[in-house]
Amino acid sequence: MCDVYRVLEEDGKYYIRLELDGKPIYLTFSANEIVLHSKELYEMVSREEIDDCSPLGILDEIFYIMLYQLGTKRTQLFLEFDNLFDLITSGKLKDSKRIILLRRRILTNYSDSTVIYYVSRRLSKFLTSETVEDVKFNYERAELLVTRSGDLYNIYLTEVQNDLNEIIKKLTSISFIFMPITAVASIYAVDFTNVYNTLINWQSLIFLSPVLILTVLLVIYLRRIKWL
Repeated sequence: MCDVYRVLEEDGKYYIRLELDGKPIYLTFSANEIVLHSKELYEMVSREEIDDCSPLGILDEIFYIMLYQLGTKRTQLFLEFDNLFDLITSGKLKDSKRIILLRRRILTNYSDSTVIYYVSRRLSKFLTSETVEDVKFNYERAELLVTRSGDLYNIYLTEVQNDLNEIIKKLTSISFIFMPITAVASIYAVDFTNVYNTLINWQSLIFLSPVLILTVLLVIYLRRIKWL
């Protein structure tokens, strides 16, 4: 069958292209017959017990089969989205590969839902009003998932930035510990040859005591707030 873009009408026949997981599914429909050109679609339809085996009845059933497949996949994607959101906010997600993969699958589901929505509008006169409404609902849910997933990467980047800020704060605080020591070392470096004699002087010990106490207090404080 030649490639068609969703719906092509010619002499009362409709050449239809649906999509599932991004793969095309073809069928031809008219008031007198319906022909399934895709093996996957034929297998899905043959597993169902169809009460109305007329072309209209089969067409309606095909739409519900597709909606069931899309809805099942979308429900799974929603669950994966929530799980990934929890991993991001808890800081357990270490890279963006899973976000990119999930986003790609969500966009595929949205594309499939867009196709069947477009087809349902073109064939609305052959479908029940309930079927048309269900297709519209499916499209809106897929659109909502796309919108939510668009924020997922931004949330991830925000969490990464927060982690980096936390690391910078810790490194800055740790550097404070060495500042008093560096200051004292610079003072004694002026008279390096007499450092030993200077250090054993009791006046030097008194001078160093506040520095040592401050260093110890900083270490205790940083350990208490879990920055060391």
